[in-house]
Amino acid sequence: MLMLNQAAASLLILLAVTLPATLRAQAPTDVFARFESARPGQGSVRITQDVNIRNLINLHVSQQRHINGIKGYRICIYNKNDQKANKEADQVRAQFLSRYEDVKCYKLYEQPFFKVYVGDFRTKSDALRFLNIIKSEYPDNAFIREDIVAFPD
Repeated sequence: MLMLNQAAASLLILLAVTLPATLRAQAPTDVFARFESARPGQGSVRITQDVNIRNLINLHVSQQRHINGIKGYRICIYNKNDQKANKEADQVRAQFLSRYEDVKCYKLYEQPFFKVYVGDFRTKSDALRFLNIIKSEYPDNAFIREDIVAFPD
């Protein structure tokens, strides 16, 4: 009986020592701390809001990080499945990147189609604006699709 109590006490002490470190490692980062932190040569920001709002936003950000991106939109500029589709998709991607170096471009194989998607747009209106810019270059294939897009830099 005494030995059982010593084992339980040892386990309890071990949990008490390791549990706080584990909880801290899994806690979501506070996105507001990034804005409120002082940086040399820059002003400071103070955000005043209800703690529940802060917690909800931090929860939302941690969930978005779990899916490795955020909900957004991309424009499909190539979508074919013939014998030359793979090679043509590479050419379309290279051609696009030579014209729009600052816009991300993705080649995907979604059976049975090779597709080229461009952009990581947060809103559909941003995607529509860019679609209007490139529409003359890709008149047959361009359309907007909802997707998980990369986090903004």
